[in-house]
This record gives sequence, C-alpha cells and structure tokens, in this order.
Amino acid sequence: MKLGFFPYSAMNYKAGQAYLERMEPQGWRLRHVYLSCIALFERAERPRHFVDLDIRQFLSEEPDQDYLQLCADAGWEHIQTLRGMLLFRAAEGADPAPIQSDTGMEWERFWKRYARKNIITSLLVLLAAAGLLALVSSLTSGPGKSLTAVVISSSALLYLVSLVLGLVSIFMSFVTTPLYLFRCRRSGQVETPGRIALLQDTLFQLYRPFYLIAACVALAEILGMGTTVDLGWSSINGEYTATVDACREYPVVLASDLGLRDSEDSRYLDGHRTLLAEFLSYREITEGDGPEAPIYILTTERYDCAFEPLARLVFDLRANETRNGAFLWGELDWVDAPGLGFEESYSCREGSYLLLRQGNVVSLVGCSDLDLTTPELLEVIRDRLGLPPA
Repeated sequence: MKLGFFPYSAMNYKAGQAYLERMEPQGWRLRHVYLSCIALFERAERPRHFVDLDIRQFLSEEPDQDYLQLCADAGWEHIQTLRGMLLFRAAEGADPAPIQSDTGMEWERFWKRYARKNIITSLLVLLAAAGLLALVSSLTSGPGKSLTAVVISSSALLYLVSLVLGLVSIFMSFVTTPLYLFRCRRSGQVETPGRIALLQDTLFQLYRPFYLIAACVALAEILGMGTTVDLGWSSINGEYTATVDACREYPVVLASDLGLRDSEDSRYLDGHRTLLAEFLSYREITEGDGPEAPIYILTTERYDCAFEPLARLVFDLRANETRNGAFLWGELDWVDAPGLGFEESYSCREGSYLLLRQGNVVSLVGCSDLDLTTPELLEVIRDRLGLPPA
C-alpha cells in the first residue's frame, strides 16, 4: 500500500489525471481517496486510470448509472465520485480505450457545462466571503462591542489561517482560471494544468480542516474552554467566592491596594487562557468613608500576550474600542501619557483611567474619582500587575 495526496478540483481534473498516470509506471493503482484528499494506492501489474467529469449531476446526486455501466462494459471500474470527478481504473487484465477520445468534443462539453458555471460559482463564493467579513466587522465594531476578545481567542488564529488559505486559493483561481481556459480554447482541447493548479487546490483543501477545527474551538470557547478563574462576590446573586485573599493571588488592582475600603457586595474576577494570550478582568465597586463619600468603580483588564507585536496590536485595538464606547462605564477619551514610565501609555478622566503596555503585557486600569498617575499609585499598579519597576 502507498499513500498519496489528491487535492485536485473538477476544474483541474486533467491535473488529477496526470498525477494518476505518473503513478502507473511504478505499479500503483488507485484504491480509494479518503478524507477528500488522501489517496490510497495498491500494487497492480498494469495499472491504468482515467478521470472524467460528472457533468450531468455535478456535485448534486449520484452519477448516471447507465454511463457507468457503459464504462464498466468497456473495462473501466468506477472507483468513486469526488468533487464532481469520476475516478476510473482499468479492470484486472483489461486494456480499455480512453473514455473520451474526441478532444474537441471534450473541450466543448467542459466549457459549456462546467467552466462557465465554475466562474459564476467562484464569484458567488467571493461575494459570500466579503459578506462574512462585513458581518464580522459589524458584530465587533460599535458601542459595547469588542474586537480584542476575538483577536486573542484561540479560534481567531485558526480562523485567520483558514481565511488566508481560502482567500488566496480563490484569488489564485480568478487569475489562473481565465488564463487556463484561454489556453484550452486556443488549442481546442482540455489541457493539463500546470503546477500552480496543484498549489491552488492544495490551499483550498487545507482551508476546510482549519475552518472546521476553528469552528470546534470557537464552540468550546463559548462553553468555557480555557477559563482560568471565575469568582464573584455579590449579595444579589448569592456569590461569595471572590474573597480579597483569593483575588489577591492574581495580578489585578484591588480597592485595598489603592488605599480604599474593600467592597462589601460587588467584586468579580474572571480569566481565560488562549493560544495567544492570558486575559484577566477584575471589577469592584466600593464606597468611600463619610456620608457624602464618592462611590469608586475599579476596573482591571490585563492581557499577557504570547509575543510583543500582538501586545502592540491589542493596545491599539483596546484604545480605539474604548474611545468608541466598548467599555462598561462609557467612552474613554484617551490622551498620550508618555511620562508614566511605560513603553506605551494613555490616560483620561483626569488620570482615573490608564491604558498601558510594558513588553508583552497590556492593561487597562481604572478607578473613578481617583488620580492613578501619582508616583505612589503607579508604583502600586506596577507591583500588582507584575511589571518591572520604572
């Protein structure tokens, strides 16, 4: 037995034919194609193959049984139907004539019944891809919507790979298909595509498993995969797991760190780990001392990214999102704050909110009605976030 790779599409069925013919002098005949592209070969004395298009029932139903019977009577065994292609092999001891002997008629059939349909299908696929991108953009932009969470998710990386593979394959087809059809039309027959066809079909075959894996990972993330911590302290919900001691085990800024009174009924900490980053989110609401003391709303978002370019992207994304309202407590009108000792930093609302990046770590720290830019509180913030001293 021998394994091979058979990614060919119906548009490039002649390339699939050429591949099988190259296996024949070595004594290998095709047994079956598994998982849509893994070819299994077996030994045979005089293997021969033929690849034809299933034009009549392309990608819809079973092929014409009368046609298959005629081929069988002529000595061709039907192996399987794959992506609109009929894969045949010569029966044991048979030396059948080629199924398609009139190259001119084969070209006319290919052009009229398949090639034009394929061009229209490719246009529809491209429009669908553009619509998907527009949908993702609409779902992750605007007030209260965050693209950052999507970017750092494990499924995002897999989706990105699948999207790149799919789009590159589609755009390659828009360039190569017209050139290939022009070459066929000029010669009056279906020509064997070049190596670029193998690359194009390979990219498209790789696109599908990456997309499927990404969808499974996305579903697992929705169901809680990668959750590292989920603590709450609320008299309303009856949750009392987010104790001060428990939260202090994580690199977030608590009210007591800033010299404030610990909240008695509103404290939440949740976190997730993905292939690209580790994320923590902490919220706390507490009251100051005295009858007219303000209510302090504390926030910590911490992104520990896998590499610095990603941290830079997260920093820019989070800045733009919170400027546009993707934050629980309203829009944050950031201004540059270069003197705080971080590699990148913004502040707003008189220093009560900070967005900073140090190496691979990005953090949004906020406490309403409290200036966090004082040297003493900046030192506390650095220490709690696990950042090196200035």
